[in-house]
Amino acid sequence: MKKYLFLLAFGFMLGACTENNVNEFELDPSDLVIKAGTICGWCAQNDTLIISGQSFRYVNYVQCNTTNPSVRKTGRLAAAETELLLKKLDFSEFKKLDLNSCNVCVDGCDDWITITQGSETHSIRFGRNDSKLQSIQAFVDQLNALKSKYSGNN
Repeated sequence: MKKYLFLLAFGFMLGACTENNVNEFELDPSDLVIKAGTICGWCAQNDTLIISGQSFRYVNYVQCNTTNPSVRKTGRLAAAETELLLKKLDFSEFKKLDLNSCNVCVDGCDDWITITQGSETHSIRFGRNDSKLQSIQAFVDQLNALKSKYSGNN
């Protein structure tokens, strides 16, 4: 029961978007928070990467153990990593996407990304290799590379 309540709450969180007039061309990395993760049915995977400025936090939970992560890393991104990620982020294209898959509902996997810039937040949840990601695929690939690096799957 707790699992379904968590998934329901998670779904509401990911489906929420707030908007105001923020100039996409002036992304200030000190004001930008990027959260990305994967959640799979049967607790096959549940991880989160949070990037704020040049700081990161990566957490991976296995076997439904949400209180004791198997991997927990924090640190600072190299300036080149931050620059490359921000170059690939087109926030205006990201905000156009309205994706809210539920592969996890049938024991599959969903990847999710939430970006907050100032008071503006947008979230998407999607299946791997979703063709609707084409406009931000380079950004998604870069996030996945960072997740892989910090998960130890390198």
